[in-house]
Amino acid sequence: MGKLRLLAVACIAAGAALVLYTGYRIWDPGARAAQHAMVARLHTEWNKPAAAPSAKPAPVTVRTGEPFATIRIPKFGATWEFAIVEGTSMRQLASGPGHVTTTALPGVLGNFAVAAHDITAGNPFLHLSTLRHGDAVIVQTAATTYHYSVLSENVVRYTDTAVLDPVPDHPNERPATEYITLITCTPVTLDFTPWRVVVTGRLTRTSLGAKR
Repeated sequence: MGKLRLLAVACIAAGAALVLYTGYRIWDPGARAAQHAMVARLHTEWNKPAAAPSAKPAPVTVRTGEPFATIRIPKFGATWEFAIVEGTSMRQLASGPGHVTTTALPGVLGNFAVAAHDITAGNPFLHLSTLRHGDAVIVQTAATTYHYSVLSENVVRYTDTAVLDPVPDHPNERPATEYITLITCTPVTLDFTPWRVVVTGRLTRTSLGAKR
């Protein structure tokens, strides 16, 4: 009985440790702190006086692993804001949303695709599946703020790369406007899942300047 009691205690301790570890990964305060630091850094850089004012926005420049824009989704709350980094490797997505490098950049005709975890890394796209037609998505860069309106929300297999087409889900069609596509895993899990939530939107307007 003594050995069984020790085994039971060990199992309970192991289970508690697993729960704590899982909870830490999901609500990791370090990830949120790192995100806040990246967002603050971007806004500090953007608010520096320009050498010479311009009527045209400068093109967006990117470096792998570096933040270059922020994303806000008003439906997720007034304080919801994440920095977008260039790239979608595991290392890059560990810091937050990442730009799919084969897709367009903000302000360029085509499809600006952003992928992120639903949980871990600050849980950026945990509620992505709640977005509906007409919801706003706001992307901000050093020179311009881009306002998108959601067109659709779907669940697809992870192998469905047509969602990354310049005109989402329309292979070989030439884009006439700017789109945004947001992607995350579903259902919510720490393990691999073959399904993805995909939200697509269309650019409705832009405004020069990113100062807040």
